[in-house]
Amino acid sequence: MLSPQIVSNQELIEEASKNAIEKKVLYLYDDTGNRELLGVFSKSKVSRVKKYFRNKDMINQLTEFDVRTTEPDTPFNLF
Repeated sequence: MLSPQIVSNQELIEEASKNAIEKKVLYLYDDTGNRELLGVFSKSKVSRVKKYFRNKDMINQLTEFDVRTTEPDTPFNLF
């Protein structure tokens, strides 16, 4: 017979916080002001993504935010 396991949300949050890495979230705005999530990227990959949009003259439509996450980088195959 299996014994019940007691796991608190606080323990799960602390464990995830230990494994989290600083990354950036990028959003792209269209002409009407709607935003679309491009993805979560490492800081080195963000510079390549920004360079791609700068070359397309779309850098003004891109916004970025700092996050701490355990998520892997989003694939970005436009370059």
